Amino acid sequence: MFRPFNRIFPCAVSLLALLLSLGCEETTTSSYQEPVSVDWHTTLPNLLTGSDNYFPIRAEVKGMPAADIDSVLASISNDAGQDVAQFSLFDDANFYEHNTLDTIFCSKFSGDVIANDGIFSRRINALFAGASPGSYNFQVTVWHGEGSIKSPLDTVIVAQSVPPELSGLIFPDTLSSGFSPQQISLQVIDPDDPGVDSVTAVYMKLYSPESAYLDSIELEALVSNRYGTTIQADFAVARPSGDYIFAFRALDTFETMSDSVGKSVYVENLAPYLNDSVLPDSIPRPTLEDTTFALAVKCWDDQTVADILTVTIQAQKPDLTWGSVIELFDDGNISAYGDTLAGDSVYTRIVSISPSNDLGLYLFHFKGEDKAGNQSEIVDSLWVVP
Repeated sequence: MFRPFNRIFPCAVSLLALLLSLGCEETTTSSYQEPVSVDWHTTLPNLLTGSDNYFPIRAEVKGMPAADIDSVLASISNDAGQDVAQFSLFDDANFYEHNTLDTIFCSKFSGDVIANDGIFSRRINALFAGASPGSYNFQVTVWHGEGSIKSPLDTVIVAQSVPPELSGLIFPDTLSSGFSPQQISLQVIDPDDPGVDSVTAVYMKLYSPESAYLDSIELEALVSNRYGTTIQADFAVARPSGDYIFAFRALDTFETMSDSVGKSVYVENLAPYLNDSVLPDSIPRPTLEDTTFALAVKCWDDQTVADILTVTIQAQKPDLTWGSVIELFDDGNISAYGDTLAGDSVYTRIVSISPSNDLGLYLFHFKGEDKAGNQSEIVDSLWVVP
């Protein structure tokens, strides 16, 4: 059986290769147990006219070992059905340099990831179209020992693109600690023909007061070309108070990026609140065995309990020395910590008084700390009496 010469000149536009591709249609019989097929492994993007930025072309061959594949050739035709270009795809783990005749629009290295996995790759750019915008059809032909098979057609649009335009940002100047839900929105319009180009994504990026990148949120399409999201009080979890930068950008079908629209917003995060401490006013010092009792305090945070890092207690003894820092828990573990109900914002711990404890006044310092480093403290007292 004849073979195209694209193994020797893999990306050349060859009349002989075109004639052979016409003469070698998909075979109707095969010695392989599974059907042999080829399909696109990635979605082909639309391209900017004249752009030399590469994008990956990947086709996956199924039903036959990679060793049985002679070559994989992609062809490009225009709307009129005229052949524009051909180029080879490779399953070589990007190892070999391909010095071919089409390197004006093909990468020398394939961009393939794993060798012999049946996924054939190449990186190309829009220069195959020259200065002629329009729709271009891509198809892959796989040549093997029993003939050839073809992929479905896929279409790429090559056109000029104007970046999306952003306006009308609605965003408060301040997000107070524990703020109510706020809808953030702005208008995004793509000036290009909606049949060819449109807005595909709008992002809100967050930067710290020190200008460090923190997060990115994709906005949802609302109505009347507006895009937005709703943020709630837990947005400020682990974020210290300060001026944060919110930057908005949009992408279109051609991945053309808009100018950035930014806003500085003061985000407030106050310390946790502590109250309703629970401990006895006094307790007799035991004479033989330790006496245990439960300590508790209520703790909550404007940014929800997700912002609470720890709740602790430390006792100052009658001789003004300090005891150990003890952590309190709100986990419903009554046997270990004395807490009766998880998630009720009451933090509890079982402690003990021993016969060796000094008599006198003990000051218990309850402290709450959140994930932003804010701290609050209240003090309660207990007398150890004879």
